[in-house]
Amino acid sequence: MTNIVKSLESSLATGNLQKMSETMDSFEKQFVNMEVQAEFMENAMAGSTSLSTPEGEVNSLMQQVADDYGLEVSVGLPQPAGHAIPTATEERVGEDDLSRRLAELKARG
Repeated sequence: MTNIVKSLESSLATGNLQKMSETMDSFEKQFVNMEVQAEFMENAMAGSTSLSTPEGEVNSLMQQVADDYGLEVSVGLPQPAGHAIPTATEERVGEDDLSRRLAELKARG
């Protein structure tokens, strides 16, 4: 590619249209070759990823290793938390309870 650029620069400087045309043809051929090579590599990479080990086999192997070492493996989506998220009514009940307790303390003292 570097040689093509240099050749094109010299052709432009001299104004030789025949040489410019030849240089552009050479550039086009090299560019097409690069596109073919890039497409081949993309297809090869896509093929290699589709041939990788299935997820089920990976999970099975992880579970087997965990069993061998007495570990617990959670594969998949994380489980929801064991505690519930408080709702607005629970908050109001808590505030009412605090208000009641405050009123009782004020009444005592």
